Amino acid sequence: MSLKSLYLLRHAKAVEGGILYEDKDRPLSEKGLKDARRLGENLLKKSFRFDRILTSPAMRTIETAQLVAKGLGYKKNNITIEGHLYSSNVEAILNLIASTANKINSLLIVGHNPEISGLASYLSGKSISMDTCSVVELIFEIKDWDGINKNNLVKLNLLN
Repeated sequence: MSLKSLYLLRHAKAVEGGILYEDKDRPLSEKGLKDARRLGENLLKKSFRFDRILTSPAMRTIETAQLVAKGLGYKKNNITIEGHLYSSNVEAILNLIASTANKINSLLIVGHNPEISGLASYLSGKSISMDTCSVVELIFEIKDWDGINKNNLVKLNLLN
């Protein structure tokens, strides 16, 4: 067995939708931009590295992923936009994780609530509430990503 690390990041604070923006097109607010930059810098200080970054196609998740990646010194092309992360459910995200190449040992997913908190709760067996721009670290003792479940969770850490 080996260790695989899954990081779940709820996007930073976005502007309100209303008549100005469709939900998918809402950009980050000033607070969201600041928080995402700070998160990237904090993750770098703590020496976090991700083999792959997946994000929803919504503007607010893409911006969050890009700012965090920039803070870590990653290039924008290291981010993969994954349509299944928008208007999804826990089962669909689990299927996406299960399809991850086994050479990937550290995976960051940038998504939305309630799905991100729901996935963290499901995989940990605990009720987890995530604020905007918060990260949950889940470390599993598994060989392949398709074996991920709460029974092989070895570490849970809230990083915000």
